[in-house]
Amino acid sequence: MDYEAEQAMELEALQAIFPDDIEEYEGSAPADWPPHGKVWAVNINPSAEVGADDEDAEPELAMQLVFAHTPSYPDEAPCMRLRSVRGLGDAELAEATAELQQHIADSMGMAMIYNLVTAAQEWLAAHLAAGPAGSALDPEAEERRKRDEEEAARAAARAHGHPVTIESFEAWRRKFEAEQALARAQLGEGGKGGEAAAAGRVTGKAWFLAQMAAGKGSSSEEEEEEDVDDDDVDGEGGADKEQGDDDEDELVDEDEDVDYEDDDDEGLLDEYLVSKE
Repeated sequence: MDYEAEQAMELEALQAIFPDDIEEYEGSAPADWPPHGKVWAVNINPSAEVGADDEDAEPELAMQLVFAHTPSYPDEAPCMRLRSVRGLGDAELAEATAELQQHIADSMGMAMIYNLVTAAQEWLAAHLAAGPAGSALDPEAEERRKRDEEEAARAAARAHGHPVTIESFEAWRRKFEAEQALARAQLGEGGKGGEAAAAGRVTGKAWFLAQMAAGKGSSSEEEEEEDVDDDDVDGEGGADKEQGDDDEDELVDEDEDVDYEDDDDEGLLDEYLVSKE
């Protein structure tokens, strides 16, 4: 068998099937691999059909199948290993590698790289479908997933900001006005306010202004003001009434002093008429 011809034909077929997924591997090959030919890598993900070109897709799991032909391939096993591209840990790679080794054992004597790529993609799809149970095998991948979710939540919070409601704004306004009133009262009282602040106490004026700013004025004060207004009205009305009573008494006294029916008036009239004659 012309091994080099067989290997060249397989590479040509792989490049036709995976035009965008196969490339020459630029990393270092393991030391135990024989120096025979080039090292190749095939990108594998479970989100699309093998060889499909889907640049926009970014699957949760992805890996590379790195391989190299040995001098007697396909009559001997190729050099092969798996690399994690996204979301896979060492334990998961070991599990997938064991499954591919079984495929290699079953495919000896014939070209098998395409079958290995297909088997790797099927393993990824099954692992992804397993959900959290599968990801639990890789603590690092789970930690990365949590960090990504937390960062996404923080980015969303920064984009939308803290929502402000009428209730939260009113609460903030009352607190702000109370603090401002307290500060003004302490500044206005001078030494007394300074001594009270130094002693850790709030003066009565400062407390009253703070309560008024917070909308907590005493209802008793309003009641007292209403009582004072009523007393003023009653006092003025009472004084006017007493003054009116006094005036009426004086008029009555004056009327009592006038005698409209005095008999002396008739005598005076008679004397006046006689003197005219």
